[in-house]
Amino acid sequence: MLMKFTYSCGQKPLDGYEVKRGVGRGGFGEVYFGLSEGGKEVALKVIQSHLEIELRGIQQCLNLKHANLVHLYDIRTDAKGDRWLVMEYVAGESLNTILARHPNGVAPELACQWFQGLAAAIHYLHDHGIVHRDLKPANIFLEAGSVKVGDYGLCKFIGGSQRLGQTQSVGTVHYMAPEISTGNYNRQIDVYAAGVILYEMLSGHVPFEGETAGEILMKHLTSPPDLTKVPGEFRPVLDTALAKNPAQRFQTIAEMGRRVAAVVAKKAEPIEIPIRVLDAAPSLNGKADVLEGIPIGHPPRPRLLELSNSLLLAIILSGVFAFAWTILTQRGDWRTLRQATGTTFFITLLSSAAVLVAAKVWSARQSDESWHRRITLMCLGFCVGIVALWFDGFQLPWPMTEDPNPDALRSVANVGAQAGRGPSFLGGYRDNQTLPPMAAYLSYFGLMFLVLRWWKMAELYRPARFRVGSLIAAVFWAFVLSHLLLESTNGPEAFGIMILTAAVVQLASPWQERPVQRSKRLRLKLA
Repeated sequence: MLMKFTYSCGQKPLDGYEVKRGVGRGGFGEVYFGLSEGGKEVALKVIQSHLEIELRGIQQCLNLKHANLVHLYDIRTDAKGDRWLVMEYVAGESLNTILARHPNGVAPELACQWFQGLAAAIHYLHDHGIVHRDLKPANIFLEAGSVKVGDYGLCKFIGGSQRLGQTQSVGTVHYMAPEISTGNYNRQIDVYAAGVILYEMLSGHVPFEGETAGEILMKHLTSPPDLTKVPGEFRPVLDTALAKNPAQRFQTIAEMGRRVAAVVAKKAEPIEIPIRVLDAAPSLNGKADVLEGIPIGHPPRPRLLELSNSLLLAIILSGVFAFAWTILTQRGDWRTLRQATGTTFFITLLSSAAVLVAAKVWSARQSDESWHRRITLMCLGFCVGIVALWFDGFQLPWPMTEDPNPDALRSVANVGAQAGRGPSFLGGYRDNQTLPPMAAYLSYFGLMFLVLRWWKMAELYRPARFRVGSLIAAVFWAFVLSHLLLESTNGPEAFGIMILTAAVVQLASPWQERPVQRSKRLRLKLA
């Protein structure tokens, strides 16, 4: 049966736009395909019910921009006072239509590709404090090899006596998390709905079916999903995603996306997943990048073994580099050289180990934003600064110390200063009397760990194992900060430590070239 729409082809109910044809109808209004006066293709949605609720959701999302989201352009009012949403027109098919052609589900590799686009879009919404709350295949579109998620700005009218307005559709309740019945709306309901969609893509059926909405909702609350209908390697993922208790599910949609990609990578040769990274950074070559942090085509590496190998290599490199740096920069007898080498070695190793351990933790939690990483690294830098202060012979004002003399905070144990170390090319350090020693050390190492993107030096898929640009950045900041904060007695040594750390981190971190694009990769448009 053909839908009967309020407006027909050629009408201009909204100033500046011409309706071409009706596209669909939902509980909130009708959607049309239209053209602007300049010829731009758009989707026009006239909001016919629950106006205040829908407009509130739209206004929260008007300025969101992501490659995997249907863009919302504007809210307009026509001559009759009706409100219209102007949004991006997606010419591709909905996932719902595609799954209808595949009653037994699609290939796991294809399902993984689609799921990464979904995960990227929902992660972006969650990162902006928005929960989709109505994830289902009808709101996911595939156009020119790209996944687009729509209907994310429309707050769902579930609450009070009007709850029936959204539960009367069986197609919607198939994707409702159990806690929705208690009015609990948080990110976990999107994780649950994403699990249902993944289950449906792999099996061709939703996990819970019934003749009424109430029967389906009851199954969501009480019945475990039948995971025998999906490939065995996906069962642990779906068992976690579809847990009745939200606390037992994946804590982020990005975490679930990585698990799905890892499952496919174990059983298939390397593939390219054509979606953009979670922060929607544009690709320089015009192609879509892979989801950050997912080792495409490679099984998960044993992180503890990797870290152990990196730390062992860091010990060797720190020793060799510290000895070479001391010979190059120090003047004095063997005792002076030995002590200076030991200090440089231990602080370089400590700094490198801090970065390597943090990078290994972050490789499993790629949702962390860069400023979260910078603050964490700065705290690690403070710890390194305290140890460096102690190694350089300063008496730390611990609470149990008996009446420390302020003048004794700088110890005469600094043999490097007594030896007059430092060749001419490291000269120019002034006698800084403006900062107490502890403040100077903490500021230097804390800022050095803050300003540099150390995690980029330890990424598995960085452009090269050793990048001169990263070393130059370390040299620049170490030179500036050591001259501003440290004295001539300890500035050159601290300067060298951070340079050596930048070299050790890159050389000790595992490195692989990113898998190249295959000529016969799976493409979304083949579905």
